[in-house]
Amino acid sequence: MKLSKIRLRNYRCFGEGEQVILIDDLVTFIGNNSAGKSAALCALNCIFSENANDRVLKRSDFHLPKDKKPEELMQQEMYIEAVFTFEELEDEHGKKYAVPQFFESLVVDEPKGTPYLRVRLMATWETSTTIEGAIDSKVVYVTCSEEQEITDDDIIIAPRRDLDRIRLIYVPAVREPAKQLKNVSGTMMHHIMSSINWSNITKQNVTTKIQELNAQFMGEKGVSILGNSIKTQWKEYDTDARYSNAELHFNSTDLDSSIKKSEIVFQPTVTGKEYNVEEMGDGLRSLFYISMVDSILDVENTIRKEIEDNPDNLSFSRIPPILTIIAVEEPENHISPHLIGKLIENLKNTAIRSNAQTILTSHSPAIIKRVEPECIRYFRMNVATESTEVRKITFPDKEKFEDQYKYIKEAVKAYPELYFAKLVILGEGDSEEILLSKFFECCGKNIDISGISIVPLGGRHVNHFWRLLNDLHIPHITLLDLDREREGGGWGRIKYVLKQLIANGYSKDELLKLQSGKVLTDDELEAMSNWKVNDEKIMQKWIDFLEKYNVFFSAPLDVDFLMLENFETDYKGLLEGNEGPRILVEIDRKKEQQKIIEIEELDEKPDEYTKRVEEDIRNTLKKEGGDGSTYTEEQKRLMIWYNYLFLNRGKPSTHILALSKLDDLDLLFNLPSVFGRLIKVADKLLNNQ
Repeated sequence: MKLSKIRLRNYRCFGEGEQVILIDDLVTFIGNNSAGKSAALCALNCIFSENANDRVLKRSDFHLPKDKKPEELMQQEMYIEAVFTFEELEDEHGKKYAVPQFFESLVVDEPKGTPYLRVRLMATWETSTTIEGAIDSKVVYVTCSEEQEITDDDIIIAPRRDLDRIRLIYVPAVREPAKQLKNVSGTMMHHIMSSINWSNITKQNVTTKIQELNAQFMGEKGVSILGNSIKTQWKEYDTDARYSNAELHFNSTDLDSSIKKSEIVFQPTVTGKEYNVEEMGDGLRSLFYISMVDSILDVENTIRKEIEDNPDNLSFSRIPPILTIIAVEEPENHISPHLIGKLIENLKNTAIRSNAQTILTSHSPAIIKRVEPECIRYFRMNVATESTEVRKITFPDKEKFEDQYKYIKEAVKAYPELYFAKLVILGEGDSEEILLSKFFECCGKNIDISGISIVPLGGRHVNHFWRLLNDLHIPHITLLDLDREREGGGWGRIKYVLKQLIANGYSKDELLKLQSGKVLTDDELEAMSNWKVNDEKIMQKWIDFLEKYNVFFSAPLDVDFLMLENFETDYKGLLEGNEGPRILVEIDRKKEQQKIIEIEELDEKPDEYTKRVEEDIRNTLKKEGGDGSTYTEEQKRLMIWYNYLFLNRGKPSTHILALSKLDDLDLLFNLPSVFGRLIKVADKLLNNQ
């Protein structure tokens, strides 16, 4: 039996529109602060908590619509629904441990369909003579399909004894694990310890030993004096016959009261000293608490096996819950970073048990990158309605687009901070990440404070990232290399962007409309990459047009060439000593004399220089690229330096070194115009303009 989804309507930050949260064996709720993650866990607590106080609804549990004042609302209806599936019914040889308990309340949508269970908390609040108002609530089984409208005939009151077979262990972000790690009433340890089937011999022996211990204890003169004083003084205050005789005892008088005082201690082999839970740090206590949950589940599996295999000789009198849902808020709290991986692995192992599931909430990229993206649920506060929306992460079809699926999945795991960003900038690689951060800083903006996440994609599968970010309602800007005259670049890159925008739902008629009013056909769009138009003005118009869709290009080639054009002297100034591009020049053909000369030292341009330029153009534009005819002579000359500084030395290290030698005024004065426009758009998106 597993929880498969939660339905919420008008509960706390969840508004009038029903929100459906799909649940896996291990699922992680993420989102910004106050997005509704804790509210979703508390909703489950309202139905399945072992503590009756947690199941009591208050006025604040009902959603207040944005356009209503509290005094204007006369009545409000709310529901929380948990839907359970039964994996054991899908296996012919599966065990039917959970089914009989809920058999009469199961729902089947179609012949031979797999049954499921709907448990719904229904509540109504309305004004009354009290400040809090009147709240009526009930927990019911819903016996109709999820697609049908619920009628009175589809509702059966759910007995609490049945609901208690489903246990929720809720571990809040601010937690006190020490309380749960002691064997006091209501804790996990108490439930197990109190259900042990102690033999009569053990009970009698324990009672005898306790009496002997207390007798020895009271034999001490000092203890006797204190005990007599307590007894005498108490009689002066109270005469109730039940409590008249106050006795000082070293320990309890029977087995039941003794096991309540049992606790876990740690005894290192080096010192021999015992340590208790209270002496542990917060992080270790938190880890040990989660470990205890796993231990209890393991014991309960043993109990279940005994019930099936040896019912006449049980070690415990307790019937374990059918399902335990472990809901942990921010498991990274108090825990050292190097232990987070182990923690998540243990929670995963717990979640795959047949009798357990795990729900996490987190803000930590260290946690999120260790969780499969398919198991993430994104919580977002809709500003327009002031209510929470929950979305599942969208990925390419795994079977149709296996490569894209793997790439997007790994990229998201590598940059999990994009989930929490107010703005995501998709770039080509490390160069964009380095340069954009610096340019934002020069403009007086800090990307961390602003909530900007820069994610390098290498230009691959950008359409899938657009779809993902659109689904999550996260604003985004894309910066791509134009790669003019490289294979797939120039018009091919513009065509690619147009096709991906159309695939993401943008109007084809608007995107492909020419100045004449004609709209490009599919065939004409497909042929765009073969356009022989070399007029930069025409290509620039398309580039300017696509900036309206927050797609920018580093033109004419890539961001590295763009920086070299704008900061040529500064990048050349990075070289020291004998560094720099050189050519072998023939001085005297008859004497076969040659000389290696630095490019910058050439006053005239010999044949060797022309050959070098042609060679570096080919290296820059790649083997399958063009001949550089769309570039100026100055740009062709720079390709020698492009090859030397970026292709031969490494792009990130060259940019980092150059930026370290440039002051902010120099950077702003020579800032490439595309970066200036991009930063202005980023400002608007961050300010919801």
